[in-house]
Amino acid sequence: MSKTNRMLFSEHQRGSTLIEVLVTLFIMAVGLLGLASMQMISIKNVNNSQYRTLATDYAYDMVERMRANTSGVDAGKYDALSTSGATSTSCSACSTSEVAQLDEYEWSELITQDVLSGGLPSGSGTVTANGDVYDIHIEWNEQDRDSSGGLVDTAEFTLSVQL
Repeated sequence: MSKTNRMLFSEHQRGSTLIEVLVTLFIMAVGLLGLASMQMISIKNVNNSQYRTLATDYAYDMVERMRANTSGVDAGKYDALSTSGATSTSCSACSTSEVAQLDEYEWSELITQDVLSGGLPSGSGTVTANGDVYDIHIEWNEQDRDSSGGLVDTAEFTLSVQL
């Protein structure tokens, strides 16, 4: 390579220009914003799946309480339970009616307690009877997304069981 060619070649290889650096920073910034957005969506979905798992557990918890108190179920004490009207009872030798009332209260406490303690956000639950089939219905608020952005939507879980 001649001396003139080497000089021309070295003049063109003086390093990156400021524009190239700015374009690179812009591309990196867009990529990091995309990564942060993906992380936020992932956290929201993990929370929502945790709430669905808790709702399922709480529904099965009520079914097990009902199976443990079959005389209360037969007497119709579980036909219209609700977390909104639950009151505590204190008894040492509880009757089937009192056990049903205690089950309603403890179930209500599980669902409506603070989210950090294991409850559901704005959680509520009902038990309704349709003959021998009992519907355990639980509702709570969870984060969702629509075309305009994020929103809070009501999620539901219903477990139907024949006792």
